[in-house]
Parts: sequence; C-alpha cells; structure tokens
Amino acid sequence: MTEKPLHIVFAEKFDTQAVERMRSVGRVTILDTCDEATLTEAVRDCDALLVRTYAPVTRGVLEKAKRLRVIGRGGVGLENIDVDAARERGITVVYTPGAATEAVADLTIGLMISLLRHIIAGDAMVRAGHLAEARARAVDCDLGELTVGIVGLGRIGKAVARRCRNGFGMTVVYNDIVEPGLVDFVARPLAKEPLYRQADVVSLHVTLTDLTRGLINDETLAQFKAGAILINTARGAVVDSEALAKALSTGRLAGAGLDVFDPEPLPEGHPLLTAPNTLFTPHIGARTHGGLARMNAVVDDVIDVLQGKPPRFPAWT
Repeated sequence: MTEKPLHIVFAEKFDTQAVERMRSVGRVTILDTCDEATLTEAVRDCDALLVRTYAPVTRGVLEKAKRLRVIGRGGVGLENIDVDAARERGITVVYTPGAATEAVADLTIGLMISLLRHIIAGDAMVRAGHLAEARARAVDCDLGELTVGIVGLGRIGKAVARRCRNGFGMTVVYNDIVEPGLVDFVARPLAKEPLYRQADVVSLHVTLTDLTRGLINDETLAQFKAGAILINTARGAVVDSEALAKALSTGRLAGAGLDVFDPEPLPEGHPLLTAPNTLFTPHIGARTHGGLARMNAVVDDVIDVLQGKPPRFPAWT
C-alpha cells in the first residue's frame, strides 16, 4: 500500500521561502482564515500545522487531528496553543523562543525614550507652530538618573536590562519567579511591590499565563511610583486596559508605551485610546527583517520532526 503523502497546513502567513521549504516535503494548504471552526476542519487530515499569534489551537481542535504530528509556532509565546492537550496526544510543539529577542528589546527602548523625552508630543507641537512652547516644556531627566523595573528577566527582559544598564547607566531592578542565572549587567532582584514603588519605568516581559493575566490592575497600579511610566511589549492581557486608562487619566502614571493591548485591536471608544501620554505601536515588536526570518525558520524544526529527527526548540523536553 502506498504511504499517504505528508499534508502541511499553514494557518497564518509565513514567507514564501518557508512555504516552499514545506512544499519540498509534502502537500501544502494555506488557510484564508484561522478561526477555530476553520482550523478544526483543516487539521482532520494534516501531519503538520504552522501558526503564529492568532490561530486558536484548542483541545477541541486537537481532538479532530487524527494524523497531526507536529505544530510549529513562528514566534515566542505559546498561549494560543493548548500545549498540554498536544502533549497528551503525542503531538510535538516547536517554536522560536529567541527569534524576537533583540527586535523587541530595541522597540522597548524606543518606546521608553519616546515617552521620557516627549518626542511624539514635541513633534506635534512643532508641526502646529508651537516650537518655543514645546522647547520650554521639554526639560526631562537623563536616563542614567532613573530606575527601570524589569518584570520578567527572560531572554527579552535581559536584553532590555542590558541596554538600560550598560547603554544608559540606569539602575536596574527586576522580578522573576525563575532565577535568571548569571547576567552581564548589574541588577538587583526585588519583590513586585517594592519594584513598582521604586521604578521610574516598569517594563513588562512575562509570558501570558494564569499567573500573569491581569498582573497590572487597579491594585498594582496604585503601588506604582507616582509619575512612573509603563511599557508593555509582552502580551496585552497582562495589563487591565481600563485600569491603565484610569491611572493615566488621573495622572497616577505619567505615560504608557504599548505594543500590545487587550483586546487587540482596541474597540472604538475604549478609554485607553484617549488616555493622555499613551504611545501605541501595532504589535510590531518582532517585526524586523531578522526577527521575521528567525520566526519563519520554525519550518526547519517541523521538517525534522516529520523526518523523525529531534527538533532544536521543542516546547518541552
């Protein structure tokens, strides 16, 4: 009996080279949408599934996947994949944990400096003909005088902390439930509440779990140092958007730089859209040429699994 050819499903957009790599080992289907119903139907006869951020690979989807051997996530977070359900069914999950480290760290610093030096507001005032007023307002602190609090000292948190300490001379404090090991910068561990109270800038770099969902809320924001700024390039649901809007509107926080938010996109009329001193970017932290290339390279691990070889970046070991 002739063995059935491999069938690979792309639920979200990958580059042409990644798609062609998969075509070299089997038949490829590219979905137009990645909602749960579409995904459930698509996985019924596929051997490999490739996703990014939005495809909901739930237990219900996986229960219909009779042949699925491997799920490839082009990116860092795994919250859109039921990893436990995959493991129970013997489906390997691979991803690209280091793909976006430098890109996200760079954007984090960009958001931080833009807020601390009022770059966006200054640009708007100059364009409106208020140069003198803008210049008079713009007397800010040197970055080296400030303390940055890193919440989550993993790959990206370390890259941000390194830039802040070694590049700008900032004082670095951090909080993580995992011991970060040796680092090449000076940093001091703190519990969350003293970190919030001491930091001029709080930068979030945690994965989205039951422990971190809504981590920043009315209660925690009340612990922040008055006039601090918040940067979130992690996951939108780590922050209660309405609580953040309130803290910004009351002046409790001096600003927020957000590459991610919850829900995404924010609906028309959401209070965060009109909160003062709020800078948004459209979930682009990983979207550099290098970052995207490294995420697309997840196909190499997918092929290895299909060919019976150990992958480089499994979701568990």
